[in-house]
Amino acid sequence: MDLTSYINDARRGLSELPQVDEAKMRMDRLERLQQCLAANDLGGILLYDPINIRYATDCRNMQIWTMHNAARYCLVPTEGKAIMFDFVNCGHLSKGLETIAESRPGTLWYHHTAGDKRPELINSWADELASVIAERCGSTRIAIDKLEPDGRDALETRQVSTVFGQDIIEFARSIKTPEELKAQQHSALVCLTALRAMRDKTVPGATENDLWSVLASMNSNLGGDYIETKLVVAGGNTNPWYNEASDKKLKPGEFLAIDTDMIGPFGYNTDISRTWLCQPAKPTVEQKTLYQISYDQVHTNMSLIKAGVSFREFAEKSWKMPAKYQDLDCRVLVHGTGMCNEYPQVPPLLYWERTGYDGLFKENMTISIESYIGEVGRSHGVKLEQMVRITDTGTEIIGDFPYEDELLN
Repeated sequence: MDLTSYINDARRGLSELPQVDEAKMRMDRLERLQQCLAANDLGGILLYDPINIRYATDCRNMQIWTMHNAARYCLVPTEGKAIMFDFVNCGHLSKGLETIAESRPGTLWYHHTAGDKRPELINSWADELASVIAERCGSTRIAIDKLEPDGRDALETRQVSTVFGQDIIEFARSIKTPEELKAQQHSALVCLTALRAMRDKTVPGATENDLWSVLASMNSNLGGDYIETKLVVAGGNTNPWYNEASDKKLKPGEFLAIDTDMIGPFGYNTDISRTWLCQPAKPTVEQKTLYQISYDQVHTNMSLIKAGVSFREFAEKSWKMPAKYQDLDCRVLVHGTGMCNEYPQVPPLLYWERTGYDGLFKENMTISIESYIGEVGRSHGVKLEQMVRITDTGTEIIGDFPYEDELLN
């Protein structure tokens, strides 16, 4: 089939899914965030991360560009609606959004815009923001997700007390509302359709970039946003992991390994991984062994997770990596998945002292269960990853793309 046929199939499937009430989703997310702010005795939160801004308000604007240009920001009070400070002539983007009380032009002081006027622009920015905080937030103790030190200093000088806020909003984001769970179903269907097309187009002579472009094209055609990585690799590029798609042409018998990292419809990430063979070929004993081990890791760990299990308990009971594969371990057992990778993230017990922290898996968290199996110096590796919703009794799969029967011993 050509891509149009896959796209039409996906459109039919999307029309049959429960439809997302976007207004309700926006207000439910804002309410969750404000509950977390109140629980931390804060007057509000200042957001610069475009993903956080979208979570809190659903107002988006040049999301990739604003990840590296601090061109818009948002103040969310603990009570009431948000105040958006947007890019030049972009006030219209807030119209009709139930989450936003007003939109103002932002004061931009990143270097290539501000130049040597940066100090005075920071003062203007801080004067306005301190005034709005005093007027709208009730308390001048606020959280901030990310901000350069001289901006934070300018607010502190104006008697605005600031605390680290990324933990607060990620905790809010970690529990998905009913409408978010519907949105994730839409994103997953787009992703699964793209994987099906990619698998069908995994033929000798196709390049890694050819196949990555299928994922990107399907996503954009079906209302998705962007792909966070280019982790679509074949043959020797599958070992070690984290090479990115190139012009390498596939050969029969090589693995193709994919990590989707797809920010799809409604801004939700579908993060699953699959590995399969470029046909025509029969798998080698080594390929089947790698695949079976990776499959066992994912499914053993998936069986251990349910609401109420602690991160530490899970790490202690989790599938243990054989020594010969440990050097190339991706060092993540599970991570939260929402609008991007998020809280929580649980490392193998071997790395707990360095990067582990405790907490509880909770109902309606959505997580991705990771595995990469490869041996140093060998030609292939296997990447598998399953995305699930946590329930009281276990997990529920989001995006159930089939595994490769011919690779399972």
